[in-house]
Amino acid sequence: MGKDLRGKELGVGLTQRKDGRYSAKYTAINGKRVEKYFDKITHARRWLNEENHNKNHNIYVDTNITLNTFYEFWVENCKKDIVRDNTLNGYRTQYINHIKPKIGYMKMVDIKPMHCQKILNDMYDSGYAYGTMQLTRITLHAIFKSAIENDYIIKNPVVESVKCKERDQSDRRVLTLKEQKEFLEYASGTMYENAYRLVLQTGMRAGEIGGLKWEDIDYNSGFIHIRRTLLEDSKKGGFYFGQPKSKQSVRDIPMSQECILILKNQKKKQWKIKLRSNKWSERWEGLVFTTKNGNPVGTSTFVNLMNRVVKKINEDRKIEYEENHVEENDRVVFERLYMHALRHTFATRCIELNMNPKVLQKILGHSSFSVTMDLYVHVMDEEKKKEIQKLQMLS
Repeated sequence: MGKDLRGKELGVGLTQRKDGRYSAKYTAINGKRVEKYFDKITHARRWLNEENHNKNHNIYVDTNITLNTFYEFWVENCKKDIVRDNTLNGYRTQYINHIKPKIGYMKMVDIKPMHCQKILNDMYDSGYAYGTMQLTRITLHAIFKSAIENDYIIKNPVVESVKCKERDQSDRRVLTLKEQKEFLEYASGTMYENAYRLVLQTGMRAGEIGGLKWEDIDYNSGFIHIRRTLLEDSKKGGFYFGQPKSKQSVRDIPMSQECILILKNQKKKQWKIKLRSNKWSERWEGLVFTTKNGNPVGTSTFVNLMNRVVKKINEDRKIEYEENHVEENDRVVFERLYMHALRHTFATRCIELNMNPKVLQKILGHSSFSVTMDLYVHVMDEEKKKEIQKLQMLS
C-alpha cells in the first residue's frame, strides 16, 4: 500500500512524492514497469484503474507510439490498394497539411478531443472551406478508429462534440445570371473557355473534365459518359487516371444542343492548337482538354486561368467606376472563382428551372440524395429572400 506525505494509505501502486505530485505504478502485460505522475490523486487513481482494467482484459496499449508512426502504418497497411486512389490521396493531403504539423509528434494516448478541435478551429480561422474541414475530421476519426481496433488506444478523441464551424451560406459561391454572362464574355477566346462552358452545361467536376476523352462523347445517343477522373500525385509521376469519386459518379450526362456545340468547337480548337505545336504529347492522345502541348489540364491550371479572367473583369470595373465617380462603398468586386463554383452554378440554374431533384442527383453524381436537397434548400431560401423584398415596394 502506498501512502501520501501525511501517512494516509492511497492504495496499491499509488504514492505521493516529496514534491507533492502523485505516482501511479503497475506492471504491464509485457512485464515492463510503467510509472506516471499526476498533480491530483483522483487523476492518478483513474489512470491506474484504466491500465489495470486493460491488463486484466488482455488489452495491450502501446503508450509510446506517436500519431505519425501509427499513421504511416495505417495508410500503408489499412488503406493503400484498398480504398480508391483519390480517397487515399485525400487522407494523405489532410494529414500532411493539417494534422501532422499540429499533433503528429504526440503520443496517441495523450491526444484529447481538445487537440482535435483545435486543428479544426485553426483551419476555420485560416479561411478553409467547411468541406475541407470535414475531410480533416473524417481523416482524424478514421485513424483513431483503426488505432482502437488494433488495441493501441481505448477511446477515440474525435468525439461527437468535436465539430467543424460552419460558415455562412455565402461561402458557397454561385454565379448570378448576370455574373455568369459576364464571366463567359471575358473568358471568350481563352485557352479553357470551352471547359468552363461545359461545366456550366453539365455540372461535371474538375477532375472529370480533365479526364474526359473524345471516346466518352456519344453524339448518337446524346450522352457524355463519365468513366474516369484525372488525378495528380508526384509520387506516381504526375498525372494519372483514377476511378470517379463514387459509384454514383460513374454516370451518363445528357447533352443539350449548346453542350454539343461547345464540344464541336473544342474539337476544332484542339486541332488548330495541335497543328501549331512542335512538342505535342502523344501519350495523352484522346483527351478533350489539354495544354498547348497536349498534356492533361489539372484543376489548378483551370483555376489559375479562371482567376486571370476575374482579375480582368475587376480591372475594367475599376476603370468604369472611376470614370463614373462611383463611391468606394458602392463598388462591387467580382469574387474569386473555383471550378466547383461553376458546378454549383449549373445545379442552381437547374433548380431555378424546376428540375426534378432525383434527376439532378443522377446528373451531378451525388452519392447521397440529401446533398442534392441541401442545394435545393439553399436556392429556395435565396428565392424567398428575393420575394420578401418585393413587400418594400408596397410600403
